[in-house]
Amino acid sequence: MTVFISRSLSAQSPLAAWAEAGGHNLLAHSLIDFRPVPFSPPGQADWWFFYSSRAVEFALLQGIPAVKLAAMGPGTAKTLQKLAGRVDFVGAGKPEEVAEAFGERARGQQVFFPRARQSRKTVQTLLDDQIRVLDDICYNNIAVPQQTPILAEVYIFTSPLNVSAYVDHQALTAGAGVIAIGPSTAAALTVRGVNCLVAASPDEEAVVSVLRALP
Repeated sequence: MTVFISRSLSAQSPLAAWAEAGGHNLLAHSLIDFRPVPFSPPGQADWWFFYSSRAVEFALLQGIPAVKLAAMGPGTAKTLQKLAGRVDFVGAGKPEEVAEAFGERARGQQVFFPRARQSRKTVQTLLDDQIRVLDDICYNNIAVPQQTPILAEVYIFTSPLNVSAYVDHQALTAGAGVIAIGPSTAAALTVRGVNCLVAASPDEEAVVSVLRALP
């Protein structure tokens, strides 16, 4: 079976390990171009909240702030732990649940959100009346339209922008399975008429669970 995922994978990738163990062909590359954007960190903040690993990588180019650090989900938390050596809050990845849990920790405090230009700003919007939101763009994410079809039996999309870069320009293989990581990615597929399965959490272990359950 040939499986495509719209992100690069690490050497310790659970998905790559699953593919190797099962003799599957795994195609892994992003359909997005990422570029840093100069930004000004706030002079005062109680927290920095990161929506993605990319936000961690680009925001921390200016140094590790002496504040508490929060991650949208486990994948972002791993990157924070690797680059900053700590993480003070880890969300479950679903915006509403993350906002509720983080709001309890940060209510009344100043929270800086270094983010992508295309970010939907879900958590900060949900918490706008509970925290003081500080916001800036630290990187730009631009869809790179796929120029040729990717022939796969399963497609795994990791963000709405990756969906746009592929589905708006190329057809999916007839009868292929489609897996979305996250509700916003699932919504981007649904609005384009693509039926998909949604991983239970925004990590590769959940994706592998979906793949193992496929007929």
